[in-house]
Amino acid sequence: MVARALAGHFTEARRALDDPAGRWGDGDPVPRRFTAEQLTALVAATGVEVGAVHGVRVFADLVPGVLVDTEPGALDALLKLEAAAAELPAFHSVATQLHVLGEKRA
Repeated sequence: MVARALAGHFTEARRALDDPAGRWGDGDPVPRRFTAEQLTALVAATGVEVGAVHGVRVFADLVPGVLVDTEPGALDALLKLEAAAAELPAFHSVATQLHVLGEKRA
């Protein structure tokens, strides 16, 4: 039963990779997922000069809360890991959010 459920999720993930809109299927509640390149292009098109892109929640959603709550120093270590990975482009595709920092020049 578990194997079938996992196989279904992997099938949906494969479909999402093929979908130019980045959706997981008809039941996907998120209207659009952007790559860092797509997002920075949209921001730049508004006249904002992009300074940096940060990935947010790269690892935080993968670590069990009970581990963070009960293991001494785990929260600080997780925060340091998140900060180290935030600006690395290799982690942008697995971050749950992307923050674009920019400046609009007059």
